[in-house]
Amino acid sequence: MSAAATIAARRREAETRFAAEGLPHRRIEAWHYTDLRRALPDDLHPPAPFAGAVMRDGGLTDPFAGVEADTLVFANGFYRADISRLPETPAIQIADLSGPLPDWAERALGASRGPEAAPMADLALARQTSGIAIRVSHNFHAERPLHLAFVNRSASGEARHIRILLVLGTDAHLTLLESHAGIPLLPPQAGGDGDRRSPEGGQNGGLTNLAVELHAEANARLTHLKIANDAADDIHVATLLGTLHANATYDAAIVAGQGALARHETQLKLAQRMGHARMTGFAILGGRQHADITAVIDHAVREGRSDLVFKNVLAGRARGVAQGRIIVREGAIGTDSRQQTRALLLSRTAEADAKPELEIHADDVVCSHGAAIGDLDADALFYLRSRGIPLAQARALLTEAFLEEALDRLPAGPGADAMRAFVLARLHALEAAS
Repeated sequence: MSAAATIAARRREAETRFAAEGLPHRRIEAWHYTDLRRALPDDLHPPAPFAGAVMRDGGLTDPFAGVEADTLVFANGFYRADISRLPETPAIQIADLSGPLPDWAERALGASRGPEAAPMADLALARQTSGIAIRVSHNFHAERPLHLAFVNRSASGEARHIRILLVLGTDAHLTLLESHAGIPLLPPQAGGDGDRRSPEGGQNGGLTNLAVELHAEANARLTHLKIANDAADDIHVATLLGTLHANATYDAAIVAGQGALARHETQLKLAQRMGHARMTGFAILGGRQHADITAVIDHAVREGRSDLVFKNVLAGRARGVAQGRIIVREGAIGTDSRQQTRALLLSRTAEADAKPELEIHADDVVCSHGAAIGDLDADALFYLRSRGIPLAQARALLTEAFLEEALDRLPAGPGADAMRAFVLARLHALEAAS
């Protein structure tokens, strides 16, 4: 079977699976807190391509703008090689999924499945707007981060289905930065094909449906820093399906910032001994925002490690969801898994949902989880006020202290510094609006 026929067959299979599952809704246990069927309109349609220049400046739009990195730009769901900065080293290969694929991409694309159903990842493969495949060669340790920059207009009913394939060879190391922004696009040049948006475009919200497929060979390491700061009315759904081989590491931090509704889902299989999954999730929400950060870690073999920390700060009528499901298969002795969820409510109308799960089928394992939800400590607030610190400043100090433990988990480097700055700026903006 030719490469094109193989990919076409996998897309048909994905379409069949999605048709059987449909859009996720609250009667599905894994989606109980995030009813996507209710949130999405019935008349979703493909986005209009944009061929002009992209405006990426201003405020919190591009938090990684000051980080020296190679950058792959997606404008309204379409990969834009013409305004991207591609890696100069042959050790990092980039392939556009809309064209002919190299053998390594053809073998891997759509070949992996997570431990649970992933209907939105299936939808992204079946109805793909655009996508790229990235391969890091064996033994190559990338010094420059690779930045996936997604810039979208917020047009009612537009659905951007994007697929990213990431293959790390044996002992390959990469830092992946990922940013999402809903911002204005510059008008097209006179006579160009440009933007076909309607006059009300950018006002009514759209869907970004991103699926990332990760294959990490032995001793590979991926550091993944993601900031989702979509347009205020947009819906963001992201699914990462990953397989870690012997002693491979996935170290991720996710920040849910602006956007109406978001679901950030990670499904990882530790397929060989000593795989390591480490995740830190932040949701800094206000108004009527809703963000769901979900992780499913499948310890398929012995001596795997997983470490999950979720920290949510919620104001207004915002709702933050943190779900961590740890599966320890039979024979996966020596597993070490830890999970912690903390939520800080800055208003009486904010809501936090925490759902830690342990499913253990092996002996000789160490697994733990903890969850706490509450408001600022009244005694600590009183202490600071008694020392002459104004109320607003005292609340800000305690809120930053609440996040500090999770911020300290960020890996050292310019990308992490930019993420920390974004989290604190987002927090201060939330406090100012409260």
